[in-house]
This record gives sequence, C-alpha cells and structure tokens, in this order.
Amino acid sequence: MARNLTIHLAQEFPYSNLNRDDAGSPKRILQGGVLRAMLSSQAIKRGIRTIYENQSMDLSVRSGRLADEVAAAALELDGSLDKKKTEKEAAKIIGQLTKGGESEGGSDRSAWLSSEELATAAKTVADRVGGGATDKVDASAYMTEGATGSLAIAAFGRMFANSPEFGTEAALSVSPAVTTHQAVIEADYFSTVDDVKVRERESGATFLGTTQFTSGVFYRAITIDRDQLKESWSGWDLPGADEKLGLLVDAILYGLPRGKEHSTAPYVQPALVLAEEQKYRVAYGFDTPVEAASDGGYLAPTVSELARQYAAARRFDPDNFGELSLVTGTYEGLANEFTGTSVVTKRELIDAVVRWIRSE
Repeated sequence: MARNLTIHLAQEFPYSNLNRDDAGSPKRILQGGVLRAMLSSQAIKRGIRTIYENQSMDLSVRSGRLADEVAAAALELDGSLDKKKTEKEAAKIIGQLTKGGESEGGSDRSAWLSSEELATAAKTVADRVGGGATDKVDASAYMTEGATGSLAIAAFGRMFANSPEFGTEAALSVSPAVTTHQAVIEADYFSTVDDVKVRERESGATFLGTTQFTSGVFYRAITIDRDQLKESWSGWDLPGADEKLGLLVDAILYGLPRGKEHSTAPYVQPALVLAEEQKYRVAYGFDTPVEAASDGGYLAPTVSELARQYAAARRFDPDNFGELSLVTGTYEGLANEFTGTSVVTKRELIDAVVRWIRSE
C-alpha cells in the first residue's frame, strides 16, 4: 500500500482578495506566459490550522513571545513565584530551543508549541523557580524528540534552530492555489459616507480610496504522508484520534486565507475534490492556461483538463496509484469526467481518507 494520498481541489472564487501582498494587491505570479492570481501555501496552512483547532480544541500556540506565555502559565500554577525569576527561567527554556544557548534579549523568534508542551514547560519553570534550581535544564523534560501531541504541528511541521532534534517533520505537503487561467487584477474605488454631512445635506465623503480584487478558478494540491504522520504525531494511538483526523481532513477542504472576507464574503464550496492514493507524490499542472468555455466560465474546462491529466498519469504509470480514488464536489459532471472513479459525498470521502490513514 502506498504511503501518500493527494487531495486535489478546484474552486472558483468570485470578486475577492483572500491573500494580499505587501502593497495590498492580490498575490499573483507569472506562469505559462500569463498573469495568474495566487494564494500562498503559508496562508492556506494557516486557514486549515485555524479551522481544525477551532473545531477540535486541539490547540497550539505559535508566537515570538512564547516565553511570556510559559511564564504566565507558570505563575498561574504557583502565584507565590517571583515574577522576574519566572520570566527569566521561561526565557531560558524557550531560548534553549530557538537561540544559541540560554541568553535573554535579542529579537523575537517564532516558535510553535502544543498546549500540552506549553503546560509541561510551565510546570518545569514553576518547579525550578520554586526549588531554586540554577543548573541547565534538559529540554527533554518538556519536549519529545521528533514528535508532538498537536495534530496541526505534526501536519505542518516545525523547526527549532538551536535544538533541531526536537523539531517535527511535516506530514503534509501543501501547494499554493493558483488560477488555472489568466487572471485580471481589478481596482475598485470606494468612499466612506459621512452620516453628519448627509444629515446636514452637505456633499463630500470622509475618506476616498482604492483597493484591488481578482476572481477565478484556483487549483491546489495537498499530500498526506501517512508514515510521517504516524511518526510525527504522538496522539496516533490515543482515544479520539480518528475524530481529530476527520476534522483535519474536513479543514483541508475548507481551510483558506480569509483576507477581506467581511467586504467580499468569498465563501464558496469546492467544485472538485479528488483524493487518490499514490506511491510517489503527484500533482497536476496548468502551465497552458485553460480558455473560457463557449458559454463563459473557466470551471468546466478546468475540470475537463484535470480529468485528462488524471487519465494520462495512469496511462504513463498505473503502478503509482493505489486502490483509493474518490471524487466529490459541487460540479455536476464529475461522474462523466472521472469515469471509473467513485463519486461520493464529502462525509464519505473524509471517512475513506481517515480509514486509509489508519490502515497498516
């Protein structure tokens, strides 16, 4: 049985700006000789993690101020601790992971801990400060080498620059989402109405400005490495593991950046979700941009092109693909496009993926 399962998604987004660059414009790349709109993989992973953790309550904290979080938790455990000594000890512990040695000060360096790891680190700090310890603490007192209890951290991975042995290898590979066709970045002029001026029958707005938006059909791919997930996630054999895995797969389907969501409401379900077992990780490409259908729109030609590449990949190397091959989504013609592939509901796809992850 293959160790990889890739989930392909095609999704059409209306007028929106889900992922901005430093100038506020929708992110974009030049591919196949034309401009494409893009959602970065980092922003997609953040969206997946947020949905997963909100649904599962399997929480984690990623911050450049983790020492403050550990110190605050230690003080909650024992309010009699000296605050400055507690903060200093917490800085040493986090610095041991992220900086050279146990030095204080310097710029913040982002690190990522599960709620369990944070609580264990806080208990370690409280015990050391309360007991007057001055020796160097071993990070293994509050961390596990190569693994974590947070499914989100196990999925996306983390690195500790000063203690690489406590890093966690990512079990998921996440591509950017890129339009399958040429995209246009549109400028939108807007003004802010002044209620008092309106009441007094005066002209003029309080603020005038422009912002930029785009639209299109985006393709992205996410690969789950089952063997790596089992190695990186210490919760594999705990009660509730299947439920957490199901919530993670569900978050993969819905997790996206949410830039300007309140002004555009870009909430669109996936038109196509294709899950396939693979020996070697394979995604599909749109170097040649699809052309709009005769009656308009890029979704139908995108689905057809994906189906063509799906069939071509199997002609080239049928041994690369395992038994699991499922498709779902809101697009009505999936059964005609992906002949021989089971068309299922979202729930059925999630359950099948979880069974595949848990199988030996």
